[in-house]
Amino acid sequence: MLFSWLPPAWLPLAALLAIIALSALRVWGVQRAHGVTVFSFGRRAAIQGVAERNWKVAVFVAVALAAIAWLAPDLETVLGRPEWAGAAALRWTSATLFVGSVLIICIAQLQMGASWRVGVPAEGPGPLVQHGLFKWSRNPIFVGILAAVLALFLWSPNIATAAVLAATWTLTMVQVRIEEEALREKHGDAYEFYAAAVGRWFGRRRVSANGTRP
Repeated sequence: MLFSWLPPAWLPLAALLAIIALSALRVWGVQRAHGVTVFSFGRRAAIQGVAERNWKVAVFVAVALAAIAWLAPDLETVLGRPEWAGAAALRWTSATLFVGSVLIICIAQLQMGASWRVGVPAEGPGPLVQHGLFKWSRNPIFVGILAAVLALFLWSPNIATAAVLAATWTLTMVQVRIEEEALREKHGDAYEFYAAAVGRWFGRRRVSANGTRP
């Protein structure tokens, strides 16, 4: 029978830890191979400093909620998780999003090469990346992060996971706008043309030779 068995309860925690581990390895690898500052919120410090602290809180809470979903599911009821949340179709939708988010984040980080950054360093972003997933989305890594947090909410819809989803969306919008401003300053018309041709989240558009949409 379709959906006769459920994905393992440890999947949300495993997916989130995989994203964290892969990102940490990528930071280390790029810094070692290219000698660049990868993890830095030194640009527009007042704004990015707040964003950095809140990102850390959001990640910690998301991991804690994923651990609760696996090891202490009774606590989810206290947080308001409804009975229908354990439906097989919903669990498989969540599991698919988790797996997809890990793949998207991993592939996008690799495709960024030496341009991979967490935050925007004082010296600005790296070279403009426009190939691979970046042909279809200007921010595939953020798309993957949002997909992972949405998957957590679908796995265990409750007030805490809803708050993490809302916080992640807000932090993503703040960070994306900071990065877009930095990319415009560094790459000028090249970034403007790219932004006109590729959606912030996904999708391609036709643009004229001067970078405007027809």
